[in-house]
Amino acid sequence: MYTRLRYAFGLSISLLSSLLIATVSSLPASAQQVNPQVRQDFLEDPLTSEERDPLLPELPVNRPYSPLEKQAIARSLDQLNQEAQQLFAAGQTDAAFALWRREIKLWRVIGPTQEFAAIRQVATIAWAEQRITDVQLLTLRTRELWDAMKTSLGVPAEEDTLGGPSPGVPEDSLITGAATADLATLDDLAQTLITLRDVDSTVEVYEQTIVIAAASDTAESDFNQTQRQIALAELHVEWFQFAEATNVYLTLLNKARSQGNTEQEIAYLEQLAYTYQQADALLNATRAQTDLVGLYQAQGENEKLPALLIAIAQNYRTLNLHTSAIDYYRAAYSRAQQEQQFSFSARVLQDLGSLYESLALTDDALGTYTLLVPVEEQAYNDYGIMNAHDKIGQLQRRQGNTLEALKAFQRALVIANRLGLPEDYFVEQIESVTQ
Repeated sequence: MYTRLRYAFGLSISLLSSLLIATVSSLPASAQQVNPQVRQDFLEDPLTSEERDPLLPELPVNRPYSPLEKQAIARSLDQLNQEAQQLFAAGQTDAAFALWRREIKLWRVIGPTQEFAAIRQVATIAWAEQRITDVQLLTLRTRELWDAMKTSLGVPAEEDTLGGPSPGVPEDSLITGAATADLATLDDLAQTLITLRDVDSTVEVYEQTIVIAAASDTAESDFNQTQRQIALAELHVEWFQFAEATNVYLTLLNKARSQGNTEQEIAYLEQLAYTYQQADALLNATRAQTDLVGLYQAQGENEKLPALLIAIAQNYRTLNLHTSAIDYYRAAYSRAQQEQQFSFSARVLQDLGSLYESLALTDDALGTYTLLVPVEEQAYNDYGIMNAHDKIGQLQRRQGNTLEALKAFQRALVIANRLGLPEDYFVEQIESVTQ
């Protein structure tokens, strides 16, 4: 009887990514407060409103509605939803959302389960249509439902950032005490909060699912807890909360290590390296990356090593730990050559030559760029060969080796001609050397 769209909740990053398309700037900001009267009209109890909705029958005595009376109200609300959908399809968006707000408010008379189902349906449409006021109203009411659930779970409610505290009304709680059912409900709630882009509340919900999953005495409890921790970490990453994500991944990493699960250990270390990098915690990133080097080697995944070793070298260079950077660049070059990843070999030598130049180690830089020429030839990169000769010419001229500089610039000019590139630069370099 209670016809609603049903949405499946997934824990993968692809689902989160599809929902988190909009930029942070388009979120309903707390500073953009909902009109107090609009807020009150939507959130007030329909049974205590000064103007009673005509869909609610008047009773001769003060008593709850009977099951038959609730069924009649529910049928009327289903009809109201259909009318709203027809108006929306006809392009009458304002009228459709006015009916949906009225419908959602009246579902409170039937119960929180039916009201929440209505919110879930309308939330997706409201966000897609960028109905900011409707999104805020739905967020406010969903937070009230969440506060009621927190009361049932024994979690203290916090002040609502969209205006005022939200008391957890027991009759609004969707918590039953059955772990499986409550986890499914909380998953649906998290899905709705993600749709509404209420990331803080979503994090709270995920944290509670982790607690419930951990306390659940079932064979799947550890798996459920892990999956929800992964989802929480991915949510933090999607919202650029990299420090928070690293905390979750550290917990997962320690669990994987205690269980001797190498595959998971590698996966969490890869995520840790990324989140540390994004959080500019480069020293921690290199530690995670260094752990990965050993694991890749132990697992025979040597093809992953060149890119990883370059990343470590670049982090050490950024940290001004030049000796370590040079060591890892050399290791990266050696491994890339072994794996015949010549584009990585060339990239290593370009970075290493640049580092040597910045340290005024001209001879080392010259040797590196000289080695770069055959590597670029292995990669069939004429443009790279031309640039390597240019670097060699500049360094040779700097050292007063005019003849060697001239040869390098002439070789670069030949390649530029072959590539159809402008000749002016290399002609000028040649003239400057000959004069």
